[in-house]
Amino acid sequence: MALTDKELISIVDGEMESAMGSEGGEISQERAKAYKYYLSKKFGDEISGQSQLVTSDVAEVVDGIMPSLLKMFTTADNLVSFDAIGPEDEDMAAQCSDYVNYTFFKQNPAFEIMYSWFFDALVQKNGIVKAWWDDSEIVTTENYTSLTRTELLQLLEDEELEPVERLERTESIKNPETGEIIDYQVHDIEFKRISNKGQVRIENVPPEEYRISNDSRSIDPSKARMVGHERLATRSDLLSMGFDKKIVNSLPSHAENNLDSDEKIARYDKTDDDQYSSNRDRSQDEILLREAYIKIDYEQNGRAELRQVITAGHQILYNESADSQPFHVVCPQPLPHKHFGRATAEKVMDIQEVRSNLLRQIHDNLYHTNNPGKNVYEQAIGENTIDDLMTTRVGRIARFSRPVNEAYSVDAVPFTAAASFPMLEYWDKTKRDRTGVSSDSEGLSPESLKNIQTSVLSQAVDLSKMKIEAIARIFAETGIKSLLLHIHELLLKHQNRSQVVKLRNRWVEINPSSWRTRYDMTVNIGLGIGTRQQNMLTLNDIWEKQKDVISGGGGGTLVTAGNVYNTASEIVKNANYKNADMFFTQADSIEPPQDPMAEQQMALAQRQQELDAANLELKQQKLQVENEQKANDRSLRAEKQADDLFVAMEKIANQLTEMELVSGREASKAQSENKQNVEAQYRNDPATEK
Repeated sequence: MALTDKELISIVDGEMESAMGSEGGEISQERAKAYKYYLSKKFGDEISGQSQLVTSDVAEVVDGIMPSLLKMFTTADNLVSFDAIGPEDEDMAAQCSDYVNYTFFKQNPAFEIMYSWFFDALVQKNGIVKAWWDDSEIVTTENYTSLTRTELLQLLEDEELEPVERLERTESIKNPETGEIIDYQVHDIEFKRISNKGQVRIENVPPEEYRISNDSRSIDPSKARMVGHERLATRSDLLSMGFDKKIVNSLPSHAENNLDSDEKIARYDKTDDDQYSSNRDRSQDEILLREAYIKIDYEQNGRAELRQVITAGHQILYNESADSQPFHVVCPQPLPHKHFGRATAEKVMDIQEVRSNLLRQIHDNLYHTNNPGKNVYEQAIGENTIDDLMTTRVGRIARFSRPVNEAYSVDAVPFTAAASFPMLEYWDKTKRDRTGVSSDSEGLSPESLKNIQTSVLSQAVDLSKMKIEAIARIFAETGIKSLLLHIHELLLKHQNRSQVVKLRNRWVEINPSSWRTRYDMTVNIGLGIGTRQQNMLTLNDIWEKQKDVISGGGGGTLVTAGNVYNTASEIVKNANYKNADMFFTQADSIEPPQDPMAEQQMALAQRQQELDAANLELKQQKLQVENEQKANDRSLRAEKQADDLFVAMEKIANQLTEMELVSGREASKAQSENKQNVEAQYRNDPATEK
């Protein structure tokens, strides 16, 4: 027997309320604090009348890392490369790779997604995106005027168009030849176009809306018992998602002032954002929607299954089994056996606080040094003395009732701020060591560079870049890889019709339903700016070495044309051009130059081959003619023999006829003679007569 709705709601609500990342929890408070540090908000311990300066160390580090990360993931030829299963699968694997890249970068705002995704990870521990197959209907309105009947019928054949309003009227036109006025019927019509093409949708999930079971032990949310999305949705949004209108209208709206969590307050920190509009219609009422992907024994058979459950107002709106959960997470520093790792911002939050306090003290000391306190003898104060002393303009006049040296003195404050500068440098170095982000190399003068060995400077730069590249590789092997595999899975399951798209400058027909399931893939990371410059120097050195080898006679043996093309191709790629064929031609497409004598010999040999072929053909033709002549002779002889045979047969036939005639005459003569003999005998024999 399956769980009842009440039991299921109780389990889902319990998981959501005890999940990590929920409002008021420790993780939520830490994320809110990090966001405030990024925005350089005040710490809350400021004293009126003293410096309240706040440094932007967190923002400097995050903003320093973001360009490199975005460049690495947006400049590669293909962000994903699926591995072929066999030799016959190479083309299909390449097509899968290209189309998954097309889906991510062309059908979705990939740059905006990655920017928010990486920013959330660097500032608020984990960045989260959600991917799903969107088959919702898109409704648009189209208006047409003065349509003929034929044009109207053509539009009515479109299955996506639904007539809304139609008007028939008469228009007149003058025949330019006869001047006759012709009336004809036209149609004005309004259509509603309802399209449902379906595609992969990807969107960022604000960290404060993300929920995961409190016993999760991996950055991969698919391994958690429950992962969910808790957000506010309007009644109109719920109706567009396909939920029953009667149920949606019965749901209670969320509290008007919903900015009640530390994270929401930190994110929406402007007073105008806090204002609730009471003039909104009921369709814009916000409902607290909970979408959970939970492993649960729903059928009560002892086996847990993954189910997608959507609840609102203690009612179940959707409850079905699910193939997979849609969330993908990246973190710059994952911690073993924990879902939430450490944000880059957390590495410098204490530095921002220390440097802010140091700079506050430096400024306060400078203020007091430049504007010291003043001591005035009361008996020397005149009517205008205090006003004169409070005046700070250049060349002011101060009036006293007694001599100045008796009535007035200054509290001199020594300038001690200079002693704080080494501490600021120490904390700058600490920040650089922790994060790999520094602007020192940009501000080094030529004189200072002379005192730094090239290898030492290169090593320091490499270590800094390696920290950023490590973050990029972690992103690639966790959330980005799982997202791209999920895109492939969604296309394979839901896109059941072919589509023609342009991939690698070629129009290709894609039909994901014919793909096979793939699990092995590689996420390709581009090169950062510093890495490209370093690679260019190395490639130029290789290029020079290849030139030396070729000039020394090693061309074609130690260095081939293919080797040179590979070096040139890498130089073009590091110069941020994707197509090396724009500048260089591959060696296998170039015909190698030949020696003139060899060319002449080859031409002579080719000519001799042509002559031999001609002679052979002539001999064959002669032989054919001879064979035909012999055949004709045989035919003539056969015809002559046939004629001779016919004549001989005719002659024999005539002879037979003649013999038959002679034989007939002789037989007739013999018969006549025999008759005469019988008659004579009869006459001469008396007995016979008697």
